[in-house]
Amino acid sequence: MPLFPKHDPDLGALVAYLVARAVDRGITLNQTKLVKLLYLIDVERAASGRPPLTGLRWIFFHYGPYALEFPQTLEPLEGTALIVEGYKDARLYRAAPQAPDGEDWPPATRRQVDDVIRRFAALDLNELLDHVYFHTAPMRDAIRGEPLDMSRARSEPEPRAAPPLSSPVLPADANERLADWRQRRGQHTRPAPADVGRAFLTDPDDESLRLGDGRGRLMITPDAEAEPPY
Repeated sequence: MPLFPKHDPDLGALVAYLVARAVDRGITLNQTKLVKLLYLIDVERAASGRPPLTGLRWIFFHYGPYALEFPQTLEPLEGTALIVEGYKDARLYRAAPQAPDGEDWPPATRRQVDDVIRRFAALDLNELLDHVYFHTAPMRDAIRGEPLDMSRARSEPEPRAAPPLSSPVLPADANERLADWRQRRGQHTRPAPADVGRAFLTDPDDESLRLGDGRGRLMITPDAEAEPPY
């Protein structure tokens, strides 16, 4: 057992950490972005089979995921743990001087929080809203005003944006033909005797290697010093 056990942060410490790390990246969070980042942290936790980190009860509200109790948590932090500036109708979080550094958090917790900051904090607000509204599992088929089922993040992971690339399929005799081509190329590229004088190697027109839809051609320049990379 470690001498100093590591513990997950409470919500106030997590909020301060998010604000401080965003400021480190030159990003100023408003309350809407802050809420959505907290939601995405809980989504990542649920996707990895871990309990939610924030302790918030997420519902489908006006602009997607929201926690009605969050303003009550945030208000005591404003002006103390968080430096806030009003801008039109928004509240901007400019700094969090006493934010934790995350060193006493479990490594998995800090990695997930930092990953959410890295991936989403710099997004334009509309892009962030679009992602949480349309591309997170708990919001699929959600009913406005009803609690979100966060367990869906694990049972219904986000689909891939595009299918992975597959390896090209070569003809059945590709290896045999490649070996034959290498043998014939070796005959053409043998060093000339020293007393013959300077010679130039050329690539005959009939020496192309055809592999299905691809073509291979060895080009050797007169000043090449290394062996051809077969």
